[in-house]
Amino acid sequence: MLAQFIHIVLHLDLYLQTFFQQYGAWLYGLLFIIIFLESGGIPFLPGDSLLFATGTVIAGSTLSVHLLAVLLMIAAVAGSTLNYALGVWIGPKIFNKPKTIWFNPAHVRHAHDFFERYGWSAIVISRFVPIVRTFVPFVAGIGRMDFKKFMLSIGLAAPIWIGSILYISYAFGHLPWIKTHFSWIVWGIIMISLVPVVVALARPLLAKKRKQSHVVD
Repeated sequence: MLAQFIHIVLHLDLYLQTFFQQYGAWLYGLLFIIIFLESGGIPFLPGDSLLFATGTVIAGSTLSVHLLAVLLMIAAVAGSTLNYALGVWIGPKIFNKPKTIWFNPAHVRHAHDFFERYGWSAIVISRFVPIVRTFVPFVAGIGRMDFKKFMLSIGLAAPIWIGSILYISYAFGHLPWIKTHFSWIVWGIIMISLVPVVVALARPLLAKKRKQSHVVD
């Protein structure tokens, strides 16, 4: 199952192209649902790679990249707002839940630390960080972040995230080199987007090691 999921992510352009050939403009709806669900609290759905693949597919189709950009921005804002509302409603109880295949409390804690470190700007930054972007709105709800500030930050974050990736891939997606090396590009996007997560996880370990070295000295 994992291997199949990885194969789909690495060849999203082919899957999206096939869907477009069979269902045409319904591709708008499919992409809207995926971005809405990922923003609304379901991690591990493709985000950055999906946007990049979408741009390459739209570049060779009759669909409007501008209409799609607007729809996906709405999906990201709506999903994040729902996520925030869930944090306000059930958030205080979630930290006591055990780890399951669908939920890992550690992900919420990492998002909480990220949010505490960067404040409202975490919502903008997190749009480019897989998994974290799914949980940060939820944590903002738990912390009862001012709703107006939340909407302002997510209203800024969604266009930056959607617009930058979608339009860049749309502009260069028709190039033969991009199509030939699409899987490698997706791997690169995944690796780059995970850098903030690795840095956030490494900082406490480095600080602890530095503290221990001072004690030894």
